[in-house]
Amino acid sequence: MGDVGKAEREIDARGLLILPGCIDLHTHLASTPAWTPLDGFATGTRAAIAGGVTTVVSMVYQEDGSLRHGVERALRDAAPAIADYAFHIVVVDPSDEAIAELPGLVRDGHAGLKVFMVMKQFGERVTDFLRLYAAAKKNGMVVAVHAEDQRFIADATAALYAEGKTGVRYFPDSRPVEAEVVAVRQAVQHAEITGAWLYLVHLSSSRAVAELAAAKRRGVTIYGETRPLYLYLTSAYFEREDAALWVGQPPLRGYDDVDAIWEALADRALDCVATDHIPRSRADKMAPGLAFDKIPPGVSNLETLLPMLYSEGVRKKRITVERLVELLATTPARIAGLRTKGEVAVGKDADLVLFDPERTRTITASELHSAADYDPYDGWTVTGWPRLVFLRGELAYDGVIRALPGSGRFVRREPAL
Repeated sequence: MGDVGKAEREIDARGLLILPGCIDLHTHLASTPAWTPLDGFATGTRAAIAGGVTTVVSMVYQEDGSLRHGVERALRDAAPAIADYAFHIVVVDPSDEAIAELPGLVRDGHAGLKVFMVMKQFGERVTDFLRLYAAAKKNGMVVAVHAEDQRFIADATAALYAEGKTGVRYFPDSRPVEAEVVAVRQAVQHAEITGAWLYLVHLSSSRAVAELAAAKRRGVTIYGETRPLYLYLTSAYFEREDAALWVGQPPLRGYDDVDAIWEALADRALDCVATDHIPRSRADKMAPGLAFDKIPPGVSNLETLLPMLYSEGVRKKRITVERLVELLATTPARIAGLRTKGEVAVGKDADLVLFDPERTRTITASELHSAADYDPYDGWTVTGWPRLVFLRGELAYDGVIRALPGSGRFVRREPAL
């Protein structure tokens, strides 16, 4: 190897960890015709970059029957992004016309779909969705799946309403663990039938993770994600007066489930951690008189994803720092077909996080970059925080956002053929 000349700039990284930029495989930053997110790409990617997340993958929705129209909307929405971005395309109508769009979408770098088993039409049109899965496999696409059974939830919700139990404390009862377990079991069967590569999002319970692990042992190509809520919080929060602030789908679970999720991260039953970032305002979550099924689900998580997993995971010896990198960078890049991301290596984008493992901060929503006016972890003390963040070799954050609006780029998702 020849001598390397002196660089224009040298950075003293003594005492810091040099990590690849994180990849969040589950965000909701793109709009729909009926909905504009509180955090779009402008504020959402500011939160991402400040937290060491250099690539976000957002859900985009089929529009007027067309998958392409949803992508086109998302590309317009992403114009002010300061982190790189890619998409999962949500399919609500698996029509012949939608399936025919898949090859062209893959050619353009959109090799990922999303399906909600919790939607009523999934149960009514299983055969059509299985055709979609088979076509996705043929084209090298990974399909993200929200695995909760709609019928279980509908029956549980109706029973609670009949008893007058509509307050937020009953929210966990409306979406029981059984709804998740049954759906995960069905998703595994669908993967076996069609050969599709499925990516099960936000798994929350020990029993759901056990179904995933059993499928993997049988050789099924299926991936699993959890999100921060299920690592740090439990259903005890639903006994609080401000319980609505923590409503997400699926609900928070018990202490045993939290322990099982951590174990699954360590033993590789789960493949990655992603945020499902979809913050709501305090006023919207706490609006008077809302029944449990009318509270808008979702919380902010992007900026705290890496610091909290390091503080609660690595420092508490639940996972190693090497495993953290796998969960937040290397494996998400592999699952999503983001060939230039996920590693500090020759030929990869120079997305780097210089991370201070000793820096301690108290999480305060007003000091974060999301548009949300509260954070689910307000008041938590965290040890470990990014000092510097680089996107493709350019300084994006050093305690202040340095990246300019529009500096984020679309990243192709390559097919998994």
